[in-house]
Amino acid sequence: MFKKIFFVTALLLASLLSAKPVVIASIAPVGYLAKAVGGDKIEVQSLAKGDVHSYEPKPNDMKAVAKARIFIAAGLEFEEAWIPRFKASAKNLVVVQSDAKIAKLKEEHAEHDEEYGQHAAKDDKHSGHSEHEAKDKHEEHDEEHEAHADPHVWLNPMLAITMARNISDALIAMDKANKDFYLKNFQKLMNDLLAFDESAKNELAGLKNRKFVVYHPAWGYFAEHYDLEQISIERNGKEPKIDKMASTVKMIKDENIKVIFADPNRSQKSAQVLASQTGAKVELLDPLGYNLLENLKIAVRAIKDANSPK
Repeated sequence: MFKKIFFVTALLLASLLSAKPVVIASIAPVGYLAKAVGGDKIEVQSLAKGDVHSYEPKPNDMKAVAKARIFIAAGLEFEEAWIPRFKASAKNLVVVQSDAKIAKLKEEHAEHDEEYGQHAAKDDKHSGHSEHEAKDKHEEHDEEHEAHADPHVWLNPMLAITMARNISDALIAMDKANKDFYLKNFQKLMNDLLAFDESAKNELAGLKNRKFVVYHPAWGYFAEHYDLEQISIERNGKEPKIDKMASTVKMIKDENIKVIFADPNRSQKSAQVLASQTGAKVELLDPLGYNLLENLKIAVRAIKDANSPK
């Protein structure tokens, strides 16, 4: 009997010692970076899928976090509310800000409105709608103050390298014995992202029209890095109003935009409406796809094709 208890105890201890540390990533592309660096030394799980703006952890998510050693945050809004609860459920949980040392852009919202809204304002003046114009200006002023920092830093490959370095540092701090392993994997990931970046710059260099229209403004860091101009339709996470839709239709026609890029994690209804009114087509770009490197390659090809003469 004693031998049996000893044998079972030994098995349990061996199992505990050999168990891989659990690392929780707030979103899938950050999970991809963590797995690329951590390899088979860690178990990675990603939390938020779909529309991260409305994410709330399910019971299974909370159970996973309770077992985790590290939680990798990415500067998303839902993290502010939930990280304190995660830490309360897992006393030894280490929270790592993968976006540390990254300067944030202000999230872009319907940039085209300034130019095309001016024409609408002039028409309103002639129609005696100055009160309506003042109201719109006040609303736009309020929306400007409500703008948040753009969290989509992983869509710039150079910033993704910074995130991966922050993750690598956290894994080494947790598991110093495997420092060389994590550093080697980080170096490979960095080289892959640098090679992609060089290729992407070459592919996009010849584009004369450098504007692309997105419904949800997730691609600001990508656009800035590759000298492109993201024009977003959505305003502060809300459907555009009727007058804004009208100015958007005019902009799409005037700029000869052929593609409206929608987010597969969000409703595509308004994008489809705009497409039907302008002759453009709707294509999907996923800012939250797991395989970040492949996702960036898809974005480069899609934007290049959308802006190349047919």
